Amino acid sequence: MLTLTVANKLETQQLTHNAGPLEIGRGPARTGTARVVVKDAFVSRDHIRIEEVPGRKVKVVNLSTKAPLTIDGHAVLNPGADCDYLLPVRLAVGETVVDVDSGDAEPLSVNVLRTIAAPGKPSGGGGGKTVVAPPIIERTDEAARPEEVVAWLETVVEVQKSSDREQFYKKAAEALVERIGLDSGMVLMRDGDAWRVTAHTTRDDAPKGRAFSHAILNQALAGKRTFFMGAAGIGGGESLVGVQGVVVSPVFNEHEQVVGVVYGSRMQRAKGREIGPLEAQVVQLLATAVGAGLQRLDRDEEANRLRVAKEAAEEADRTKSGFLAMVSHELRTPLTTIIGYAEMLLEQAEADNLPQYTADVNQIHTSGHHLLMLINDILDFSKIDAGKLEIGKEPFAPSSLLSDLMVSVEPLAKKNNNKVEADIPADLGKGVGDPTRIRQCVLNLVGNACKFTKDGTVRVTARRETAAGGADVLKVAVSDTGIGMTPEQVGRLFQAFTQVDSSAGRKFGGTGLGLAISQKLCAAMGGQITVQSEAGKGSTFTMTIRAALG
Repeated sequence: MLTLTVANKLETQQLTHNAGPLEIGRGPARTGTARVVVKDAFVSRDHIRIEEVPGRKVKVVNLSTKAPLTIDGHAVLNPGADCDYLLPVRLAVGETVVDVDSGDAEPLSVNVLRTIAAPGKPSGGGGGKTVVAPPIIERTDEAARPEEVVAWLETVVEVQKSSDREQFYKKAAEALVERIGLDSGMVLMRDGDAWRVTAHTTRDDAPKGRAFSHAILNQALAGKRTFFMGAAGIGGGESLVGVQGVVVSPVFNEHEQVVGVVYGSRMQRAKGREIGPLEAQVVQLLATAVGAGLQRLDRDEEANRLRVAKEAAEEADRTKSGFLAMVSHELRTPLTTIIGYAEMLLEQAEADNLPQYTADVNQIHTSGHHLLMLINDILDFSKIDAGKLEIGKEPFAPSSLLSDLMVSVEPLAKKNNNKVEADIPADLGKGVGDPTRIRQCVLNLVGNACKFTKDGTVRVTARRETAAGGADVLKVAVSDTGIGMTPEQVGRLFQAFTQVDSSAGRKFGGTGLGLAISQKLCAAMGGQITVQSEAGKGSTFTMTIRAALG
């Protein structure tokens, strides 16, 4: 197993490669080989291939046809050449440096690797058990001045106020150096199987040493806890050479998965206090603040994305409605002309006693009316969607309105040999509303009942009632003995351009707009349409509207 650190002015990547060849280049993988993509204009699309070989060595191949590789700052590997090198080794090309080392687990002595209590969380289970969280700053045998503790907590609060991800990373790394007094502060985030350095701050006078240890990172990833070493040089591996102490705390997402770490280290000096539990607790608070802040940003970004998507959908819907309205208006004019000429031809054929033309002209006239009805439905739907539909408020007599309507639906019933029964009392009183829209809704319900019923009965019942909230309502129920619907089909009712059954749509025709428009019209008149149905036994649609619109 190999560990790699790929660094240049634009980014730093930290990753582990288990086995097999690994390519490094500017372009994406093309051969199926694992790939590290580098943001460096001086790196070729396919530039380096490395693979671990026995003897703690790595085989390096220069895939470029032009640019040589610099090995450990002095040796050169020419284009097209390959060579085995002892680990660790540093490869340089352009502005990018690649440090390659063995990924074998480094020895970490249990005597120097220490941890602290993780933040407690309320129990979500039963049994009345509660997890008691430890104090924010747990008292230890180390002396800490009150003003020092206050400054640490103020730093955590300041990090939480960050407004974007880069600020979270930068402030956390700076706090490790400027407030906690470490020599190096870093925030590393997971990128697949790799670690990406998102922020790194060091003291100007800090002694040179490894920026971080893979072993410590993997320990935090596996243990999901904060770990620290007060004297890492004792029992530490190669990556801890020159390091006096380290502290690392995981950053969690909302699913309690480790998505990054806050990592700090202190280099070996003649004088210098060891990293202890106090520093570890503050670093843990910093990591918690970063995790909570990132979760907040994720929620804000998701809310913003949904808002933008909603606005885009609404704008598209308005555009669609405007287009439908424009097209409908453009089609109505020539259709009205066709219907008018068909009526004139019918009258002329009757006057000239030419019955051989009557059937054909009648077909033109009927088809024109059918198309006009469809266009009117589309125009109504577009107006409703655009919020431009106006509901009239004029006096009307519900009993007379519905009784007259029953006469006009007789031809619809006769098409399928149905019988229409009406139960419309004469004492339905007076109403205030839009009689045209009421007639449209009832006619749609009765028309559907006649269409989906054959050799049966369609019954229309009207009542004036007082609703539960005290409102004066007009209720019209249309029942039939037709094909009925399953519960799944009922659930798809009132959706625009949707038939409850595609095969029924082909057999009985229709655009699927009638019920959707009627439901919206009823809502605009202070009511709704409900349905009860059983497959094979028929359906009952009940329309309820306010009898007097204010």
